[in-house]
Amino acid sequence: MSKSDLIEDLQSRIAFLEKHVTEQDAEMYKLSKRIDSLVKAAKEQKAQLAAVAELNSQSAGDMPADEKPPHY
Repeated sequence: MSKSDLIEDLQSRIAFLEKHVTEQDAEMYKLSKRIDSLVKAAKEQKAQLAAVAELNSQSAGDMPADEKPPHY
């Protein structure tokens, strides 16, 4: 292989790697956004569950949610 062939081969490899890095960066950005939205949804669901638990504890009177009823 001549020097020009080697240089052309290296340029080709560098171009491939640059394209790969760009695509990988874009995919990582998409995954980051998806994780952020999933974390937000999980927090919202946690807040909803806490609100439901609060309503249940208020409607149950003095009996805590994890206490068995007297007939057990």
